[in-house]
Amino acid sequence: MSKATVKKLHWRSKVQESFVPLGEASGELGVAIGGGADYGEFPFVTAAPGGGPTVGDIILEIGGTPVLGLTLGDVRGVLNTCPQPIRIKTVFPGSTLCKDLRLYLSKCFTPGSVDSQLQQVIRENLYLRAVPCTTRPPRDGEISGVDYNFVSIEEFFSLEESGALLESGKFK
Repeated sequence: MSKATVKKLHWRSKVQESFVPLGEASGELGVAIGGGADYGEFPFVTAAPGGGPTVGDIILEIGGTPVLGLTLGDVRGVLNTCPQPIRIKTVFPGSTLCKDLRLYLSKCFTPGSVDSQLQQVIRENLYLRAVPCTTRPPRDGEISGVDYNFVSIEEFFSLEESGALLESGKFK
């Protein structure tokens, strides 16, 4: 007897595209969002009308703009400035692409793969708002809180252990 092999489909094959209109009477957007990089999460749908995105879906793009790695405020800004109806690409979270931004960024993917490219987009979006931490001393012209947050090794380990850092690494 041979066992049937079940090949899992990559999350990319499950991406859904939908259009979200303004509410007829209220003029409010027909979708609500939560998460965001400021919460260590991918942006996701928290409320939606039927026939569009599903509550819990991870939002990949809004109006053609990749939003993974953006803060919740920035995602809402993209949502509020899109022409109507708003085109949204979403995917239901799974084992590889779950709501946890830190977990996804910590994974190793094949260079050039969809996941590796997505990690790069996320990092680019993250660094629009995030100020990295370093344990090295400031160089000439560097401003604490602008270029880096300069912290002691003890403070760094404390931040790392508390989960306050999206990612961390050691320079060799």
